[in-house]
Parts: sequence; structure tokens; C-alpha cells
Amino acid sequence: MNVTSKTGALILLCGILSVSSAFAMGQHEKATQSTSASAKMVGINAIPLPAKPTKQFTFELITKSNASPYWLAVKEGADAAAKKYGVTVHFEAPASGTDLSAQIGMVNNAVTAGVDGIILAAQNPSALLQPVRSAMRSHIPVVTVDSGLSPNIADSFLATSNIGAAAALADYTAKHVLDNKGGEYGIVDFNHTASTGIARPKGFEEGMKSFSNVKMVGHVEYSQNSISTGESLANNMLVQFPKVKVIFGANDRSALGPAEAIASSKSPVKIVGFDADLGEIKYVKDGVIQASILQSPYNMGYYGVVELIDIHDGTKVPKRVNTGYFLLTPKNLDTTQATKAIQQYAPSYQS
Repeated sequence: MNVTSKTGALILLCGILSVSSAFAMGQHEKATQSTSASAKMVGINAIPLPAKPTKQFTFELITKSNASPYWLAVKEGADAAAKKYGVTVHFEAPASGTDLSAQIGMVNNAVTAGVDGIILAAQNPSALLQPVRSAMRSHIPVVTVDSGLSPNIADSFLATSNIGAAAALADYTAKHVLDNKGGEYGIVDFNHTASTGIARPKGFEEGMKSFSNVKMVGHVEYSQNSISTGESLANNMLVQFPKVKVIFGANDRSALGPAEAIASSKSPVKIVGFDADLGEIKYVKDGVIQASILQSPYNMGYYGVVELIDIHDGTKVPKRVNTGYFLLTPKNLDTTQATKAIQQYAPSYQS
């Protein structure tokens, strides 16, 4: 068999022929996507804990924005791990969660600076692919937290199972907020470009489809992470759909805005949502917010640092880590479990 026919056979059998580094990277991403789709999602406890490194590493933490307590909790976790392991973590983030060009620039700058690792919460799952590829070509490990990439080319991705958590919230809402009596609901999301902004409404809608007497009104509204915009959207929803009984807010800003609208108007409509800054906790206590999915932002930051150290040690890290969630309600607010979950957002919180 000549060289040409051998090559043809190889393509036929394997479907892969690396003729350039760019093509090789594309094949790596396809393999990564296939592997991550079938890879087992593991919990935090599956992450190996490293020894204190002898080298002074410098890592860059880049979140979606610096305007939310949620991202500051991620920073607190990263800072705690940095102190424990003797590494340096620089934090930067755009002022707005929609300033994509600023975030891309921050990643590119970190690569140019030659940092030892990047922890990234991606504003957009596809737009950040090229900067992350650049990091990988420079042998800079990347761990994504909360909001990942598509395909998942990062060394590891730590996040809540957003579709599953949102579906569980929908199930609780239909059974315990609507008391199995059905009704109409609306959705206020923060944006439609982040992976979490896509997954959470999808999971909530899928969860609600199990209940034939529950109906979504209108379409998904977008607050762009603005509390005041979320409040206006909710007020409009109350006028346009007077029979609505529940509004789902897909993150802290998107739940707080509608909660303020409900509190101001003294409407009987209830809010369910994600996250727990102290403003949301107040509304949980008041019964305006009837349920909220609490994630683990502190752990995301902490174990993001741990994984970067592991990678430098040559230790294999899980491709996908489910950081878990806690379903907070007015009924369990004063429990020890709820206090621990809220402390992921506000470490000094006491019930």
C-alpha cells in the first residue's frame, strides 16, 4: 500500500489527521467536548488537596463583574486558599457583567503577563474560547467557575448543575409555593449569553412542564444584572399578566428587583430565585422570596486555586465538578444547614 492509500485508510478508520497545530487544537476541543459530555460529574471532595507549593505561583481570578456580592464571595474563597497555600491571587473583573470586550482583554492581558494560572467565570461560553486557547498554547492552566465554556476546553469546570438545580426549584415551586393548585409564572433572567443565563430558565421551564396546570406567561425578560431594571420588568409583568402567581429570578440581581417590586406594591405574588446576598435573605425572612437556590461561590474560588496548584504538581483534576446547592426557604432559614449555605456568600453571617 502506498503512502496516499495508507493515509486514506487512516482517515477512514480514525477520522483524525493532524496536519497543523490549529487543526490539532480543533481535534483536541472535539475530543474534550465528547469526553466532558460523557465524563462523570464529581463533587468537591474528589479534588485532591495539594501540599503547600515550594514555588511562588501567581494566579489571576477573572469573574463576570465586580458589582455583585456573589463574585466577591468567589474572591473571598480564592483569597483564603491563597493564604493557606502561600500563593498570590490577583482579582479583576469588568464593572458590568455585560462588558464582554473588557473581560476578553483581561484574559489576554493575563496570558501576556505570563501568570501561572487563570480562574475564569466566562461571560460568554464561546467568545472566551479564543483567549483560553491562547492561555493553553502558553501552557497556562485554566479553571472555569460558575459559568464555563462550550466546548469545555478548560482544565476543570466547577459549578452548580444549573439545569438540575433550576428544575428542582421548579418542582418545589409547583408543589409548595403554588400548593399543587397550579397557576401562571414569569421569568426574569440576567442575560441570554452566559451559560448560566441559558441553563437556569431552561431548567426551570423543563421542571414546570411536569405540572399540566402550571403555565408560563409572556417570554423570558432580561434585567442585564440591574436591580432597577428587574423591578421595572416585574411591575410590567404584574400589569400585563394580573393572574401571575410566581416570578422566577435567575440570579441575585434578577430576584432582588422583582422582590422589591412585590414588596413595594404589597402584591401577593411570590418570588423564587438563585443566590443569597443579604438583601435576598431579608426578603426570605419577610416571605416575599419563597425559595432560592444557594450555590457555593466561596468553594468555587477556594477550590479553583487548589486545582491550579494540583495541575502544577502534575496531579490530575476532575474535568467537571458539581459544587452542589442548598434550597433555602422561609421554613429552613434558621437551620444550621441554611446558615452554612448563606456563609458561602457572607462568611460572617449568623442566623
